[in-house]
Amino acid sequence: MPGLRVMLVVGARPQFIKCAPVIREILSNHSQIDLDIVHTGQHYDSRMSEIFFSELEIPLPLANLKVGSGSHAAQTAVMMRRLEPLMLRTKPDIVAVPGDTNTTLAASLTASKICLPVAHIEAGLRSHDMAMPEEINRRLTDHCSRLLFAPTRTAVVNLRKEGLARATRLTGDTMVDAISQAMPIVQQEETIVLERLALEPENYVLVTLHRPSNVDNLSRLSRIHNSLCKVARKTRVIFLVHPRTRVRLAEIRAIGATGNDEVLFASPQGYIETLCLLKNASCLLTDSGGMQKESFLLHVPCVTLRSTTEWPETLERKANRLIFEPEIAHRALLQASSDHTLRERIKSLKSPFGDGHASERIARMLEESF
Repeated sequence: MPGLRVMLVVGARPQFIKCAPVIREILSNHSQIDLDIVHTGQHYDSRMSEIFFSELEIPLPLANLKVGSGSHAAQTAVMMRRLEPLMLRTKPDIVAVPGDTNTTLAASLTASKICLPVAHIEAGLRSHDMAMPEEINRRLTDHCSRLLFAPTRTAVVNLRKEGLARATRLTGDTMVDAISQAMPIVQQEETIVLERLALEPENYVLVTLHRPSNVDNLSRLSRIHNSLCKVARKTRVIFLVHPRTRVRLAEIRAIGATGNDEVLFASPQGYIETLCLLKNASCLLTDSGGMQKESFLLHVPCVTLRSTTEWPETLERKANRLIFEPEIAHRALLQASSDHTLRERIKSLKSPFGDGHASERIARMLEESF
């Protein structure tokens, strides 16, 4: 009896993490599903791509399209041109796409145009900020999809409001699965990771920033750096620097200039190393959607340098705070990092992100629905 042929299209760091538990579940427990993994090459730096295939034990992809960088339109167009002949040749029964990157949109549009059904993993997120490329990607993908795997009840409500109730399934969030599976390794490695960077548990602020709205505006980036230097006079600050962000920081002379040694700049880390650093931080400053969620799951206070978020659940539970003005970010960071009761309060909260079995539900629903 022929199996169900699923093409899973990924291309960026968060997608590898979100999909690793789903891939593991399908390969281990669903012999009726024939899984083809396609890597678009949206993230092509080895620290943002290759390391995750080995670290998360993801099988080598059927194809790497090597699209590289470019404008949003150019990158999406190249992906679509390279995905279409691959889909026509391999003839998947369904195309599964995670998250909200250009890869997500390119794969869902390409599949829809050649009448292949699409399943969207992490459907229904809304920041209500159409200036964010991710918001455009996730909205359009949801409306291209035949099956929507919603991570939270808020996401389900969003999809119902847009007339997509029949396609929606509440599964929980696969990142809960990923963290749960990684935690035994994190507990073994965290001391080594902290010692390598000369950090003490709960005695440093962790920073990750990559959005164009924060790092491409050099005036704004300079103000962010100034705010981080104020924090660094009170406690350690470690900044995991995205490759694009590193170029911008060099342009404002935050990296490489004498006298700018208050903030510790480090290269992007693997998934396990990042979890080690986040788990032991006193506070997180980020503009990443995934990191907001991971900080909640690891009971770490979060400050998000944006005006909106796709994870309102973290705001409602007061585990996350939105700050748009860089000039006041240092106050929020110092307040959160010095409040030793905040971590315990977050730990006591019931998680809105599910029970750690989302990947099992997704694999089963794929098999049953198609």
